[in-house]
Amino acid sequence: MRTPPPVLPAPEQREESRESWLQSQRADAGNTLRLGGSLVLIFAAMLPVGFLLAKLRDIGGVMGIAFAWTFASVLTAATGIFILKVMGAAGATARAITFPTGASVPYEEQFSYQDSLVARGDVDGALASYEAIITDQPSLPLPRLRAAELHARLGRDPERAAELFRSVRDMPAATPRDSLYASNRLIDLYEGPLDDPGRSLVELRRIIEKYPNTQAAVAARDALARLKARLAEGDTA
Repeated sequence: MRTPPPVLPAPEQREESRESWLQSQRADAGNTLRLGGSLVLIFAAMLPVGFLLAKLRDIGGVMGIAFAWTFASVLTAATGIFILKVMGAAGATARAITFPTGASVPYEEQFSYQDSLVARGDVDGALASYEAIITDQPSLPLPRLRAAELHARLGRDPERAAELFRSVRDMPAATPRDSLYASNRLIDLYEGPLDDPGRSLVELRRIIEKYPNTQAAVAARDALARLKARLAEGDTA
């Protein structure tokens, strides 16, 4: 029997979800301020290192100051970009239209209803809601990622989590970021609760082939070498 489409929450639940969304926005603002403060501290820590390097290279005077300032600025900027990319990856499942109402509403607000169910301990209710959305709108990758994460993080059903991550990985509508994220989470499951390192090898090779000449491929090659070495040690033990 076909799972019925998701039903919008009652008005009071919508208001609660909206409040949860507003709280998340305030949390994001706080995170931004904390990030700025951290970058200031990083710059302050890197500046003396820059002066030391300038001294070691016999760069003095104004040029030495410029060298130290540039060194600290570049490292701080690189750190900031890295953190933002990590935050962006963590929030890869934070934009979508989930309910078939024809209204275009930010993903955070829509899925805050499911988040509120999880917060109240009703994980089964949240999963049922995600599954209904998946059935009604099978081309959307983001509900699948959210449901898969719940299964994976809470140990509900790692097999179902892997199934959902695989479907996102191969979904034409998935962005490269979501597809790569799904592949990495599959590897986590294969090396963790599913205990299937052979499939981890396959997934790592898939990343290398699908994203050649990228940092993801470089990381996958390193992970592949480590996994092969570990498996070889296990065979000789």
